[in-house]
Amino acid sequence: MSNHMTAIGFDVHSEEDFEEVAEYAYETGESIETARGTYLRVRAGSGIEIWLQMNTEQQVIGLNPHYEGSSRFKVRLTDEIIRSEGSELDGTFHVWAEFDGETEESGSYPFVFEMPNRAVYGDVQLPRSVSIQLTAFAHELSVFDNEEHFHVSQQQAEVKFAAESFIPTGLFGEADEPGSMAMFTGQVVESAWITNEQTGKDFHWALVRTLGGEIDVVADRETLEADIPVGGIVSGTFWLSAKIMEESA
Repeated sequence: MSNHMTAIGFDVHSEEDFEEVAEYAYETGESIETARGTYLRVRAGSGIEIWLQMNTEQQVIGLNPHYEGSSRFKVRLTDEIIRSEGSELDGTFHVWAEFDGETEESGSYPFVFEMPNRAVYGDVQLPRSVSIQLTAFAHELSVFDNEEHFHVSQQQAEVKFAAESFIPTGLFGEADEPGSMAMFTGQVVESAWITNEQTGKDFHWALVRTLGGEIDVVADRETLEADIPVGGIVSGTFWLSAKIMEESA
């Protein structure tokens, strides 16, 4: 079954598998000290990252995957979300894409993402405009050879989506806390199979241009219906993880 770990080539399907990855990170990860605790970061080649979390008493408290690709996406950070079941090293932010400056809550659309290295930044003053590297881990993914095929696939649908669209599904529903989930469509700018150097497993990566900016998309073989062609269209549901790269004007 697909999950966030298999999307970047880690063959994790059980608690034992997860513990093996955590042990690997503990033994080989680069230590990054923060006021809240320590991250042990593992890089398994070509942007693949695992962030193991340890509290100030050197106890393991969490582990998050990330893929550091080439996307750059300008957003306005408007709020930090403290999850009731999260650790002190987790990070979650509410943002606006294509912030227009009219009010602090305006732009093309809002969304929420997780940040694997949140504590590295200490106190974050909000609101704040930044450029992020944004990765979407595919839960469901449909692939179309071109825009024409994408539109043909929607002929019988009541609601038809543009070739570039973004819906922050994590902000809908009855959950007490907003989720880092989105449904979007976009055009494929770059695409490649990538091999995880630690496991030998491969997965698909694509740089996708959607409404608001470019996003790195990762998916394992089980999720994919077909290879992702450059110039094609992808559509699906995704979990969002991001890292702040620089201040944005």
